[in-house]
Amino acid sequence: MKKAIVFGATGQLGCYSALALKEAGFDVIAVGRRSSDGGFFISRDIKFIGGFDISKTECFDLLPNEYFDVVVNMAGTMPAHADMNMMPYVQSIVVGTVNLCNWMKGNGTKRIIFNTTPSDVVDYWGSTDPIDDDAIRSFPKNGNDHAVYAICKRAATDILEHMKIAAGFEPCVFRHFMVYGWHPDAYYYLNGEKRMLPWRYMIRRCINGNGIDVYGDPTRLKELLYIKDFAAAVVRAAQTNICGIFNLPGYKPYSLDEMVDGIMEVFASEGAPKNYRPEMPDTPQILLSGKKSEEILGWKPQWTWRMACEDMKHELMTNPIELMWGAIDSEDHIK
Repeated sequence: MKKAIVFGATGQLGCYSALALKEAGFDVIAVGRRSSDGGFFISRDIKFIGGFDISKTECFDLLPNEYFDVVVNMAGTMPAHADMNMMPYVQSIVVGTVNLCNWMKGNGTKRIIFNTTPSDVVDYWGSTDPIDDDAIRSFPKNGNDHAVYAICKRAATDILEHMKIAAGFEPCVFRHFMVYGWHPDAYYYLNGEKRMLPWRYMIRRCINGNGIDVYGDPTRLKELLYIKDFAAAVVRAAQTNICGIFNLPGYKPYSLDEMVDGIMEVFASEGAPKNYRPEMPDTPQILLSGKKSEEILGWKPQWTWRMACEDMKHELMTNPIELMWGAIDSEDHIK
């Protein structure tokens, strides 16, 4: 049986990656910063190692010093859960990647799956042309909370590409926008300020019998990548030795109108209004090419937005990861 180890497994991307790898037949170890997962992973026959800080070399003593067929690294500070302090990004993403590479060299592991941010191709934003996987990388020049994050993700990716040359590593790096999936926590941080995720605000309004306001131009397009398509990409990469940077777009580019319709069809009560607010700001419109992921990696998203909304409703009602993530907020309970 092939062996996989997943870092950042108590977060959404890492958790669903670990579950998908287990379902695909891998023997999986889940590693997380939380000291406890509430017994969740053992209930899925997955070993859990908690209290792990990837930026600290001594934490690697907690891990088995043995060969793994694949390492999945979804650990690291994200702007959505942080303030404007630069050091957590540097420590968890750059230093963490160096620590992880040294550990992999020690046990002979070569294959690693990592993810980066579309902010590393920000120079190509503002067009309706899908951005190529191998576009020249940069970082935002506006001083916002994604700038240092993008710099660190780019540096970590460069380190992995260096290790491919220096030590025969086999890195596969995914670039993607927000990954949609149900989680009890509906909040994020923007420049250090706590806010509710806009799409979760839409769902909560529908659950509580209200309608949705559609801001700006409703024809603007979005990438809506579902968590289970992301996890399928991890499994596909784990089953191959294909290297490179690969975009993970959604099933198709959806208009804001289509996104709202999908939410309302699944969560709203009959007769709930949809109000257009053209005077409000437009949603960003940035698209990713999926050609390389499909033709070279052999991955193509399968979850339509409507299917994703139906699945999120099911997970809202069943809360399958409650042991680790906690109960659903009372305002999200379907009446």
